Amino acid sequence: MKGKFAVLLGAACLTATMARADDYIPPVVGGHTYVQHMITQAKAAHLQIASIVVIGVREGGKDTVVFGSTVSTARVLKPAPAEDRLGGNWAPGHRQYVVREAYKSSTGHTIGTIVITFNATRGASSKRFDGIADGIAAQMSRGTLSAKNAVDPWPYDARFAPNTYAQQITERTVVEHPDLLVMMIHATPPGGGKNVIIGSNIGRFGKIADEDDGRVINAGSTNLEIGGDNDRFETELPLNDASGKRIGALGLVFSYHDGADKEAIHAHGLAIRDEIARQIPNNAALFRRVR
Repeated sequence: MKGKFAVLLGAACLTATMARADDYIPPVVGGHTYVQHMITQAKAAHLQIASIVVIGVREGGKDTVVFGSTVSTARVLKPAPAEDRLGGNWAPGHRQYVVREAYKSSTGHTIGTIVITFNATRGASSKRFDGIADGIAAQMSRGTLSAKNAVDPWPYDARFAPNTYAQQITERTVVEHPDLLVMMIHATPPGGGKNVIIGSNIGRFGKIADEDDGRVINAGSTNLEIGGDNDRFETELPLNDASGKRIGALGLVFSYHDGADKEAIHAHGLAIRDEIARQIPNNAALFRRVR
């Protein structure tokens, strides 16, 4: 496979872990994509925003479509009108200010355009609006792996949500390790059932573990891969609780470039895994609601 490398780290094995892990995606219902979720939250946090629309080309597609719209969910995944250059401009009458930002993945690939329209009050500063738009674009980029991820359904599985202790650990860990692009905690609900994603910084809560995940969860193996456009180091490690008991799997993705020290990145991932394990008293704690 392109991008494979030799690893002399015991049970580590190389697979197309995250590439196959998202082969199946449930359908989007009512325009509720992952992008739709993100922009709805962003609009609610800034009362000056009149609307946010995100457009882009779906993975494997050719036409530009709406990824998300606070104007109408009926527009989502429908053809989008062509948008002009990036940058801010005043709408006619200076009553609204429109900012167009590049929508990028966490590895810096442009996957679309974010169009944010602000309601302009007397004395409003375009510089302030630009700053808010920059912040929203940066936050969305931090939480988006790819164009495919952008149009994942939200919720992925309505039985699971980002209100757990696992998610609290995930959010804290991503902040503490800025080089960490993606983090996913896979665990089995108390009482049994299928192993699912319960902690994630790119959505997909409730996504069922696949065959590759299963090797990590059940056999304690490690999956490693160079992914994306050879710009991501993807590792999936056995996840233990504080007592050392294996309770699931931990997916971590780091930025990568040719010549980077793969062994060092993998060792860094192991250190993060151990850091997380110390925060987990047992498997059930991961599913405890915290908000």
